[in-house]
Amino acid sequence: MRKILLALLFVFIASPSWGYAGTKEEIIRLQSDVLQLQEQIRMLQKSSDDRGAVLKSLLEQLNDQIAKSNLVMQTLSQAVAGQKAESGNAVKQLTQEIQKLSVKLDDTNNRIAGLYQKVEDSQVKASSLRSLPAGGASGSVEPDQVYSQAYNDYLTGNYDLAITGFQDFLTNYPNSEYADNAAHYIGVCYFEQGRYEQAVQAFDQVINLYPKADKTPVAYFKKAAAYQALQKNNEAVENWKKLCMLFPDSQEAKLAAQELEKLGVAVPKAGARRD
Repeated sequence: MRKILLALLFVFIASPSWGYAGTKEEIIRLQSDVLQLQEQIRMLQKSSDDRGAVLKSLLEQLNDQIAKSNLVMQTLSQAVAGQKAESGNAVKQLTQEIQKLSVKLDDTNNRIAGLYQKVEDSQVKASSLRSLPAGGASGSVEPDQVYSQAYNDYLTGNYDLAITGFQDFLTNYPNSEYADNAAHYIGVCYFEQGRYEQAVQAFDQVINLYPKADKTPVAYFKKAAAYQALQKNNEAVENWKKLCMLFPDSQEAKLAAQELEKLGVAVPKAGARRD
């Protein structure tokens, strides 16, 4: 482009008609126009170069972004593949655990069936014992068998039958080593039925008839619990205090002390006098 402009300028200067019509001012004006054209050409060239650089930069950024996207896709693909493998292992482990639980469940069912059978056998035996008079037809029924019959009723939740059985046991064997136990479980049966007034009376019988027996501390504690269920807190506190003073080394005394502390009542010391 620059060479073309110079050639045109030379033609204008060398032309014969130019020598006649041209003036110095026109030559200067023409030179100025030529310079302006040159500047415009330079600016266009620069603009073209700048745009090319921008396009080149954008292209490079685009290539970098594509490379990063490919890397992310590759990482995601590997992660998905790893998750599939882990899921497969988890499913396999879960299946194995389910199989183990199934075996344990079968074993548990077998044990429960065995326990049911034992309970049924015990109930049959208890029924047969109930049909015999006290002491047996020929003295063959022992006190421990009668006691076991009532105790089995207690364990299976047949509290009315258990109460009757323990009362019959006390009537027929008042001096048996199981007498205090029988009197105690009568109170427990009443307590479990929510018959708290009768439970208090039954535990009183244990305390009065067997003051030094193993079940006496338990009777004090359960009697207090029955009073508390009846919302007679003063009576409950009184019995827990007696328990702590009379049987300080018993497990029930420790429990009674805890109950007194909950109520904000001082725990009496062993052997302390009652007002």
